[in-house]
Amino acid sequence: MNTPKLIDIKALSQILSVKASTLYQWVELGKIPHYKLNEGKGAVRFNIEEINDWLSACKIDPIRYNTIAGRKPRKGGVK
Repeated sequence: MNTPKLIDIKALSQILSVKASTLYQWVELGKIPHYKLNEGKGAVRFNIEEINDWLSACKIDPIRYNTIAGRKPRKGGVK
């Protein structure tokens, strides 16, 4: 069994260009896959492979999104 490559909030914050406080919010809301090493206020770690899978699942096709949601492109935007 391969041991997963775990990274901390600071490293993931740099990789995603997202504030650490935003990542903490996502963790509390269950929006991002993570591990808590101790109960309660334990250290939070992320498996980089799971994060890559999560990012792939977050991808939105702009044309499909606009069509399905019935949204009109913004003025001056891509038509």
